[in-house]
Amino acid sequence: MQLDDLVFVTSNLDKLREAEAVLGRKLDHRALDLPEIQSLDLSEVVRAKASMAWERLRRPVLVEDTGLELIGLGGFPGPLIRWMLASVGPAGICRIAHTFEDPRAAARCLVCATDGDSEVFGEGLVQGVIAEKPRGGRGFGWDSTFVPEDGDHRTYGQMEAAEKNAISHRRKAFEALRDALVND
Repeated sequence: MQLDDLVFVTSNLDKLREAEAVLGRKLDHRALDLPEIQSLDLSEVVRAKASMAWERLRRPVLVEDTGLELIGLGGFPGPLIRWMLASVGPAGICRIAHTFEDPRAAARCLVCATDGDSEVFGEGLVQGVIAEKPRGGRGFGWDSTFVPEDGDHRTYGQMEAAEKNAISHRRKAFEALRDALVND
């Protein structure tokens, strides 16, 4: 498989823009609304998503999923962050993280390319903390809550897109996938 052969399957245009910025190229893209299994195992979620995307398109696909792991909650919600965000919003995520002694968090991204026979993965992990209150109006999702270790005490939501993309979990994942495809 090569990056040129893959179609990136996501209905989140923010993720598409970030992936293209990180890779420095346009990606073939399809906005399919795929059912997402509910699991605390990010690799299980991504594998299922990749399989469903391949079944629908019958061509090599690329999928991505992200988790926000709150250390004080033993890694929860992880890949279920979408649902926590929908129910309590960014301010609720901050409140929840700060009810524990440890407000640290990890942002994890896993990407998977599959041609129906084989899978290639790239993973990115960024350590940080959850802000006491949401800060910044940039980005999307939980960006206003997460302060990465290398973020100069700013949330992703306070950074310009290029600054976030230079250090993000998504960047690390897509670069790892690109490198794995070259060495495959």
